[in-house]
Amino acid sequence: MQKIERLVAITLLLQARGKMTAQRLANILGTSTRTIYRDINTLSLAHVPISMDYGPGGGYYLPEDYQFDSTIFTREEAVSLILSTDIAGNYSLFAGDDGLHRALIKLEATLPEEYRSDVRAARERILFDTSAWCSGPNKTTYLESIRSALLGTVQIEIRYPCISCVDGAGVKWRRVDPIGLVFKGVSLRHIRTGVWYLVAYCHTCKKYQTFRVGNIENLKVLELRADPHPDFDLQTYWKSERALIEGFQQPLTMRLEITPEARQRLEGRYTILTTQPNGSIVVQVQASSIESAVSYVLSFGTDATVLAPEEVRAAVSLTARAIAEKYHSAAKRNAS
Repeated sequence: MQKIERLVAITLLLQARGKMTAQRLANILGTSTRTIYRDINTLSLAHVPISMDYGPGGGYYLPEDYQFDSTIFTREEAVSLILSTDIAGNYSLFAGDDGLHRALIKLEATLPEEYRSDVRAARERILFDTSAWCSGPNKTTYLESIRSALLGTVQIEIRYPCISCVDGAGVKWRRVDPIGLVFKGVSLRHIRTGVWYLVAYCHTCKKYQTFRVGNIENLKVLELRADPHPDFDLQTYWKSERALIEGFQQPLTMRLEITPEARQRLEGRYTILTTQPNGSIVVQVQASSIESAVSYVLSFGTDATVLAPEEVRAAVSLTARAIAEKYHSAAKRNAS
């Protein structure tokens, strides 16, 4: 979360929830108490009338009649502020809190009309899918850069572990037009969980692609304007794409052949089906998704062979090739 976004989040929290300690603010915003102290000092210097009560039951608070002055924002900051908790990955900050929603609505209403127009345009390109589908938190190193490129309508280059590109699998640079951002997760109060996806037009594949933001290994923002895509509808595209992604999230059963040396490394829900003459065993293993199945198999290195299903065998093969390409590229860079 950028500093200007965090400052407004603190102000909205104090408006909506009343007195709050620095520790409580730090926990909600995912930062340190030292950062909160600096932010409170910054707000005071900007003439935001924050007061402090000491002792048990104390904390920071604002006058009940305080009104936030939105004229201090630039156009870009205004867009960031309204979408701040979502874009920064703290999607749950406002979820289920009517007081915060009201405070945010009041803040948005004070923005100049041209700023509100930009906010509306940004919302068309940023989708929050909160259908019942849960995933663990993931890194979002390049999320802010992607957001800026998306709203600024400029191209980016991403280094990404592709498994189905037209020029073969591997970790490759791709020049893309960012079209939209999608947060896929669950809307539970104060639960930060979900996955960010970048929807973009890939100039190599000549088609729209979905990239998991947490898998992007490097990113460059270019000075090239992104091509217009006036007929692209993010909602319609995501409905179709979500069905494909959720196919990778469905529980499945796989059969593996495990070498004698690796038997003691078996874990999770598995059943030994047969023992081979050479001491290897065939096991049935339950996995929560294709992604988790691939991780499980690769943890054995060459000591595990996927017998079924075919989609897991193919996914393991493609992932292994991408890993090999990554290390091959690293070796070439180090050699030079």
